[in-house]
Amino acid sequence: MSYYSRKLPTQLIEITMSSAQTASQGDFVLFDTLRATGTHGVTINGATGEIGLDTTKQYSVRASMHVERSNSTSSYTFAWHDSSGTLITTADGGYDARFEDGIYSNSTYVAVYQNLNPVSAIRLKATLLAASSTILTATKVIIIEVTP
Repeated sequence: MSYYSRKLPTQLIEITMSSAQTASQGDFVLFDTLRATGTHGVTINGATGEIGLDTTKQYSVRASMHVERSNSTSSYTFAWHDSSGTLITTADGGYDARFEDGIYSNSTYVAVYQNLNPVSAIRLKATLLAASSTILTATKVIIIEVTP
């Protein structure tokens, strides 16, 4: 038995925030710092939090959320949106980060965007968040970029 194996150029990209962000429901996470292992097709706009993706590449994106809630009994949800502000649904590879107070078995702290044919830009939006909560600097986005 033999297997066909080929190596595809792959880059690892980390996107973070240089300072904590006070946020409420409807706000986008303002990522402003990018580190990468080599040449890649990812960009960030620190003013809008937009993460630009090269549509000729394939991406696996994971955002690990760290939030200090202003109300200790509140829940939160963060979801991926495209550059026009439209929610990226699970049918298009978008999965929410969700914390449900008191229901830990249904909580996930990682928002995922997984697509072989990505949109050109994504942003992470607080779709449920108590007013004046804090998105901590421990919040990170890890991106695996593959050039097919």
